[in-house]
Amino acid sequence: KSAGYCSHCETTFVKYESKEQKDYVKPKFENYTKLSDEAVKWFESRGISQKTLISANVVMKKEWLPQIEAEANCIAFQYFKNGELVNIKFRDGRKNFKLVSGAELVWYNYDALKTNKEIIIVEGEIDALSCMQAGFNNVISVPNGASTGKMEYFDNSIQDLENVESFIIATDNDLKGVELKDDLIRRLG
Repeated sequence: KSAGYCSHCETTFVKYESKEQKDYVKPKFENYTKLSDEAVKWFESRGISQKTLISANVVMKKEWLPQIEAEANCIAFQYFKNGELVNIKFRDGRKNFKLVSGAELVWYNYDALKTNKEIIIVEGEIDALSCMQAGFNNVISVPNGASTGKMEYFDNSIQDLENVESFIIATDNDLKGVELKDDLIRRLG
Protein backbone atom coordinates (compact mmCIF):
# COMPACT_ATOMS: atom_id res chain seq x y z
CA LYS A 1 0.00 0.00 0.00
CA SER A 2 1.26 3.45 -0.78
CA ALA A 3 0.00 6.53 1.02
CA GLY A 4 -0.32 10.14 0.02
CA TYR A 5 -1.17 13.43 1.65
CA CYS A 6 -3.01 16.48 0.30
CA SER A 7 -1.60 19.70 1.78
CA HIS A 8 -4.62 21.66 0.54
CA CYS A 9 -7.33 19.71 2.39
CA GLU A 10 -4.98 18.01 4.88
CA THR A 11 -6.28 14.57 3.94
CA THR A 12 -4.32 11.34 3.95
CA PHE A 13 -5.21 8.77 1.31
CA VAL A 14 -4.15 5.22 0.58
CA LYS A 15 -3.80 3.35 -2.70
CA TYR A 16 -5.43 -0.04 -2.30
CA GLU A 17 -4.11 -3.17 -3.93
CA SER A 18 -6.55 -5.81 -5.12
CA LYS A 19 -7.17 -8.70 -2.77
CA GLU A 20 -7.81 -12.37 -3.37
CA GLN A 21 -11.01 -13.32 -5.17
CA LYS A 22 -13.99 -14.47 -3.11
CA ASP A 23 -16.71 -16.85 -4.18
CA TYR A 24 -20.03 -15.03 -3.95
CA VAL A 25 -23.61 -16.24 -3.94
CA LYS A 26 -25.46 -15.15 -7.09
CA PRO A 27 -29.08 -14.09 -6.62
CA LYS A 28 -31.52 -16.29 -8.49
CA PHE A 29 -33.08 -14.36 -11.36
CA GLU A 30 -36.84 -14.11 -11.13
CA ASN A 31 -39.11 -12.12 -13.39
CA TYR A 32 -40.84 -9.87 -10.87
CA THR A 33 -41.15 -6.77 -12.97
CA LYS A 34 -44.50 -5.25 -12.09
CA LEU A 35 -44.46 -2.30 -9.72
CA SER A 36 -47.65 -1.59 -7.77
CA ASP A 37 -49.56 1.61 -8.50
CA GLU A 38 -48.81 2.67 -4.92
CA ALA A 39 -45.04 2.22 -5.44
CA VAL A 40 -45.05 4.12 -8.74
CA LYS A 41 -47.02 6.98 -7.16
CA TRP A 42 -44.61 7.06 -4.19
CA PHE A 43 -41.63 7.37 -6.51
CA GLU A 44 -43.45 9.98 -8.61
CA SER A 45 -44.04 12.02 -5.41
CA ARG A 46 -40.24 12.07 -5.12
CA GLY A 47 -39.86 13.21 -8.76
CA ILE A 48 -38.87 9.78 -10.15
CA SER A 49 -40.89 8.61 -13.15
CA GLN A 50 -41.99 5.09 -14.01
CA LYS A 51 -39.78 5.30 -17.11
CA THR A 52 -36.71 5.85 -14.91
CA LEU A 53 -37.74 2.96 -12.64
CA ILE A 54 -38.06 0.65 -15.63
CA SER A 55 -34.72 1.72 -17.13
CA ALA A 56 -33.02 1.16 -13.74
CA ASN A 57 -34.62 -2.29 -13.37
CA VAL A 58 -36.44 -1.37 -10.14
CA VAL A 59 -39.04 -4.05 -9.39
CA MET A 60 -41.25 -5.41 -6.59
CA LYS A 61 -41.11 -8.68 -4.76
CA LYS A 62 -42.39 -10.23 -1.55
CA GLU A 63 -39.38 -10.92 0.65
CA TRP A 64 -38.78 -12.11 4.19
CA LEU A 65 -37.20 -9.30 6.24
CA PRO A 66 -35.38 -10.11 9.48
CA GLN A 67 -36.26 -6.75 11.09
CA ILE A 68 -39.98 -7.61 11.12
CA GLU A 69 -39.56 -11.40 10.99
CA ALA A 70 -42.13 -11.64 8.23
CA GLU A 71 -42.61 -11.34 4.49
CA ALA A 72 -43.35 -7.89 3.13
CA ASN A 73 -43.94 -6.29 -0.25
CA CYS A 74 -40.58 -4.76 -1.12
CA ILE A 75 -39.05 -2.56 -3.73
CA ALA A 76 -36.14 -4.55 -5.16
CA PHE A 77 -33.10 -2.60 -6.33
CA GLN A 78 -31.16 -4.93 -8.59
CA TYR A 79 -27.38 -4.61 -8.55
CA PHE A 80 -25.66 -5.47 -11.83
CA LYS A 81 -21.93 -5.74 -12.51
CA ASN A 82 -20.75 -6.21 -16.09
CA GLY A 83 -24.40 -6.75 -17.06
CA GLU A 84 -24.82 -9.64 -14.61
CA LEU A 85 -27.18 -9.58 -11.61
CA VAL A 86 -24.91 -9.90 -8.54
CA ASN A 87 -27.06 -8.64 -5.65
CA ILE A 88 -30.50 -7.30 -4.77
CA LYS A 89 -31.46 -4.84 -2.04
CA PHE A 90 -34.99 -5.15 -0.73
CA ARG A 91 -36.76 -2.23 0.97
CA ASP A 92 -40.23 -2.22 2.48
CA GLY A 93 -42.44 0.82 3.12
CA ARG A 94 -41.08 1.19 6.67
CA LYS A 95 -37.45 1.53 5.53
CA ASN A 96 -36.43 -1.99 6.48
CA PHE A 97 -33.60 -3.18 4.22
CA LYS A 98 -32.00 -6.46 3.28
CA LEU A 99 -29.30 -7.45 0.77
CA VAL A 100 -28.89 -11.01 -0.53
CA SER A 101 -26.78 -12.85 2.04
CA GLY A 102 -23.40 -13.93 0.70
CA ALA A 103 -23.78 -12.00 -2.57
CA GLU A 104 -21.08 -9.64 -3.82
CA LEU A 105 -21.36 -6.14 -2.40
CA VAL A 106 -20.98 -3.65 -5.27
CA TRP A 107 -21.96 -0.09 -6.14
CA TYR A 108 -25.56 0.38 -7.28
CA ASN A 109 -25.44 1.12 -11.03
CA TYR A 110 -21.90 -0.29 -11.11
CA ASP A 111 -21.68 -0.43 -14.89
CA ALA A 112 -21.66 3.39 -15.05
CA LEU A 113 -18.00 3.04 -14.00
CA LYS A 114 -17.28 1.27 -17.29
CA THR A 115 -18.57 3.99 -19.60
CA ASN A 116 -18.01 7.34 -17.87
CA LYS A 117 -14.93 9.41 -17.09
CA GLU A 118 -16.85 11.48 -14.52
CA ILE A 119 -18.85 9.70 -11.80
CA ILE A 120 -21.31 11.04 -9.26
CA ILE A 121 -21.28 9.09 -5.97
CA VAL A 122 -24.43 9.22 -3.83
CA GLU A 123 -25.58 7.70 -0.57
CA GLY A 124 -28.54 5.60 -1.69
CA GLU A 125 -30.44 4.05 -4.56
CA ILE A 126 -33.18 6.69 -4.48
CA ASP A 127 -30.54 9.43 -4.71
CA ALA A 128 -29.10 7.59 -7.73
CA LEU A 129 -32.56 7.33 -9.32
CA SER A 130 -33.07 11.07 -8.76
CA CYS A 131 -29.83 11.76 -10.64
CA MET A 132 -30.92 9.40 -13.44
CA GLN A 133 -34.27 11.20 -13.62
CA ALA A 134 -32.35 14.47 -14.10
CA GLY A 135 -30.40 12.90 -16.98
CA PHE A 136 -27.22 11.95 -15.10
CA ASN A 137 -26.70 8.24 -15.74
CA ASN A 138 -23.07 8.53 -14.63
CA VAL A 139 -24.11 7.95 -11.02
CA ILE A 140 -23.29 5.15 -8.58
CA SER A 141 -24.49 4.63 -5.03
CA VAL A 142 -22.93 2.98 -2.03
CA PRO A 143 -24.86 -0.24 -1.33
CA ASN A 144 -25.29 0.13 2.42
CA GLY A 145 -25.97 3.77 3.15
CA ALA A 146 -23.49 6.12 4.77
CA SER A 147 -21.52 3.49 6.64
CA THR A 148 -17.74 3.75 6.65
CA GLY A 149 -14.94 1.42 7.64
CA LYS A 150 -14.87 -1.86 5.74
CA MET A 151 -15.99 -0.99 2.23
CA GLU A 152 -15.87 -4.27 0.30
CA TYR A 153 -17.67 -2.66 -2.64
CA PHE A 154 -14.86 -0.11 -2.90
CA ASP A 155 -12.14 -2.75 -2.78
CA ASN A 156 -13.99 -4.83 -5.42
CA SER A 157 -13.96 -1.94 -7.87
CA ILE A 158 -10.47 -0.45 -7.61
CA GLN A 159 -9.51 -1.19 -11.23
CA ASP A 160 -12.68 0.39 -12.61
CA LEU A 161 -12.41 3.39 -10.27
CA GLU A 162 -8.87 4.05 -11.53
CA ASN A 163 -10.28 4.67 -15.03
CA VAL A 164 -12.48 7.52 -13.77
CA GLU A 165 -10.98 10.99 -14.19
CA SER A 166 -13.18 12.93 -11.77
CA PHE A 167 -15.69 12.27 -9.01
CA ILE A 168 -18.58 14.32 -7.69
CA ILE A 169 -19.39 13.23 -4.16
CA ALA A 170 -23.01 14.06 -3.36
CA THR A 171 -23.67 12.66 0.11
CA ASP A 172 -26.12 13.99 2.66
CA ASN A 173 -24.98 16.87 4.85
CA ASP A 174 -25.65 15.03 8.12
CA LEU A 175 -22.96 13.48 10.34
CA LYS A 176 -22.98 10.07 8.58
CA GLY A 177 -23.01 11.68 5.12
CA VAL A 178 -20.03 13.90 5.97
CA GLU A 179 -18.13 10.88 7.38
CA LEU A 180 -18.84 8.94 4.17
CA LYS A 181 -17.74 11.91 2.04
CA ASP A 182 -14.49 12.22 4.01
CA ASP A 183 -13.82 8.48 3.77
CA LEU A 184 -14.45 8.50 0.01
CA ILE A 185 -12.13 11.49 -0.46
CA ARG A 186 -9.45 9.71 1.56
CA ARG A 187 -9.81 6.52 -0.50
CA LEU A 188 -10.09 8.21 -3.90
CA GLY A 189 -7.26 10.65 -3.30
